[in-house]
Parts: sequence; structure tokens; C-alpha cells
Amino acid sequence: MVCNLAEAAGTRSGRRHVEVLAEPSSAQISELAAYWHAKRGNRFAPRRADIDPAEIREHMPRLFMIDVLPGGDYRYRLVGTELVARTGRDPTGMLLSQLQAERPDVRDVRKQRYDEVVASRRPIYTRGEVYWLGEDEYRCFECGHFPLSDDGKNANIILAELYLYWPQKP
Repeated sequence: MVCNLAEAAGTRSGRRHVEVLAEPSSAQISELAAYWHAKRGNRFAPRRADIDPAEIREHMPRLFMIDVLPGGDYRYRLVGTELVARTGRDPTGMLLSQLQAERPDVRDVRKQRYDEVVASRRPIYTRGEVYWLGEDEYRCFECGHFPLSDDGKNANIILAELYLYWPQKP
């Protein structure tokens, strides 16, 4: 897949293009989606206890888990080692509102996505392009956000995988 090169107005940081997908397009996100569907059974979402890290070992470096907090904020419960290494910081334990305080535009987009997963009680898939850490080059990404529910009624955790890759040259 070649990423869309439509340039967003502004600087060489942040997202260039993002689209919501009906289904995942990468093998990586598709595998996690199949795992999530198998674990949920006839429920809208699996419980956190249903997710076994040993069963999704190859995904762990790119996974993150987000606690849904009362009042509308989110706390990063777990952030995979590949994501920590690529960003140079570990946001585990931080609130979304703290993590993106200096970039309210980024915070608001992330919050909107998390809110959508919680409200819809279904997975949300996105792909697009992002300038990575202020570099002059961009990376393509695909992300899957999956609700988890300990009470069978409300999404209380979001399980997500962020798959970053280099764009294919035309």
C-alpha cells in the first residue's frame, strides 16, 4: 500500500493524512482483530483478563492499553517497548491530558478516537501518514483500537496496536 501524499497545512510534525477504515488492511492489525473477535465470543468486547500476552507476543512491542477514566480522561496503562523506543519516552501511567498538554490539536484527535471506541463499543481502524518526531520524512501507520469490558456493559479499557512502516516508493 502506498500512503496518500496529501499534505496537511502547517508544519512538518504530526499527521499528514488519516482515514478511518471499515476493516484493517495490514496483516498485523488484522491478526490482532481476529484475536480480539475470538476472545469476545458473543459479548461486545472481551474482558482484560481474556487477553493473554503470551498469545499475542509478536504484537506486544506495538501495543498500548488505555484506561477509560470517569470524567472523560484516559490513562496509559501499558505502552509497548517499540513505541517507547521510537518516541524516546514512556507515557505509562500518564493521563492523555498531561501527555499532550503542549499539543492540544493532537490531544483532541486522540481523545475523539478514544471517545468513539468507548461510545460505539466496537473497534476503530485508522491508517495514514505521520511525520515522525519532527523528522523531515514521514511514516505510514495503521492502528486498531479495540474496546475491553470488565462488566460486559461499558468499555473500561482500550487495547490498541500502532503499526508504523516506511512508505513504499512509487
